[in-house]
Amino acid sequence: MKSLAVDPAVHVADKFALDDSARGLRTRRTRALLWLTLIFWGSNLVLLTLGTALSRNPHLLELTGMRVVATVAGLGLCFLIHLLLRRPGLSTTRKRLIALVIVAPIAAETFAWTSFFAEASVEPALRSVQITGSAVIRTISFWTWFFLAWSGLYLAVTYSFDLREEQQRSADLREREHVAQLRALHSQINPHFLFNSLNSVSALILDRKVEQAEEMVGKLARFLRLGLAADPTEKIALAAEIGLQRAYLEIEQLRYSDLRIDISVPDALEGARVPALILQPIVENAVKYGVAGAPPPATIAIDASAEGSQLILKVRDSGKGGGKTGTGIGLANIRQRLQLIYGAENADLHAGPVADSGFEVALTLPLELA
Repeated sequence: MKSLAVDPAVHVADKFALDDSARGLRTRRTRALLWLTLIFWGSNLVLLTLGTALSRNPHLLELTGMRVVATVAGLGLCFLIHLLLRRPGLSTTRKRLIALVIVAPIAAETFAWTSFFAEASVEPALRSVQITGSAVIRTISFWTWFFLAWSGLYLAVTYSFDLREEQQRSADLREREHVAQLRALHSQINPHFLFNSLNSVSALILDRKVEQAEEMVGKLARFLRLGLAADPTEKIALAAEIGLQRAYLEIEQLRYSDLRIDISVPDALEGARVPALILQPIVENAVKYGVAGAPPPATIAIDASAEGSQLILKVRDSGKGGGKTGTGIGLANIRQRLQLIYGAENADLHAGPVADSGFEVALTLPLELA
C-alpha cells in the first residue's frame, strides 16, 4: 500500500550502507598492500643481513643500520609508485604496465645509489671499490627486477580487490533493482484495490445505506493502516497476512451480504513467513469474478497446509460469477513476485477451475517458520 514516492531517508541509509561496504574493501586492500610491501622489503633486509652475518663481517651492526635506512628509502619509493598507479589517468592495466616500465629503472637506480652510499659510509672496503659500467648495469638490472616483481604483486592484489569491489557493486545494484521491481509490482496492486473499495463505498451511498457506508469506511481505514505497515520487500507472519485478507473481506461482506468466508490455517503455520500482501490480488479476483453478480450464496475459502518443506496456500471461490477469470495481470504479478523473492525453481502458482464449479489459485513456496 506504499506510494512510489521515495523516502530520502531510505536513500541516505542505502548510500551509507554501500559506502560502508566499499570502505571496508578499501581498508582491507590497503592492509593487504601494506603487508605485501613490508614482507617483500623485510625479507630482502633479513636475507642481506644473514649473508653479512655468515661472512663474519665486523661491521655487521653498522651495515644493518644503514640497510634499514635504505629499506625505508625503498618503502618510500614504493609509496610513490603506489601514488602513481592510483592516478585516474592510469586506469587500465596496459597504461600501468607502461608506466612501470618507465618508472621501475628510475626507482631501481635511485635505490641502488642510496643503498651503496649508505653501506659505504660504514664499510671501508666499499669506498675503494672501482665502479664500472658493467657493475652499474648489473646492480640496476637486479633492482629493476626487484621493483618490477613488487609492482607485479601489487597489481595482482589491486586487481583482485578491484574485481571484488566491482562484483559487490553489481550485487548491490541487482539488489536495489530487485527491491525496485518488488515495489513496482506491489504498487500495481494498490490502485486496483483502492478503486474497488471506494467504488463499493460509493455504491452504498447511492443506495442510501449510510450506516453501511460509514462502517465500510472504518473497515477500509483499518485495512489501509494494516497494509501501510506491510513492506512489500519484507515477509510477514502468515497470521498477519490472513488478518489483512480477513479485513479486506469484511469490507466486501458489507457490499455482498451473502458472502461467506471460510479460513482454515493450522496453529503450527500461523508463524510461517510469507511475502506481504501476496494473497491480496487473488482474493480481489475471487470477489470480482467469483462473487460479484453471482446468485447467493457465495463463498471464498482460504486455507494453508504444509507438505514437507513447502507451504501451500489456496484461495477458492464458489465460481458462480459466470466463470470469468480476468486478464491474468494480478496472477502474473504474483508469479513474478514469487520468482524474484524465491527463484523460479523454488516457488510456483497454479490456477484453474475445480470439480465443484469453483475456481482455485494455489501458491507453493518454501516453508519458513519464525
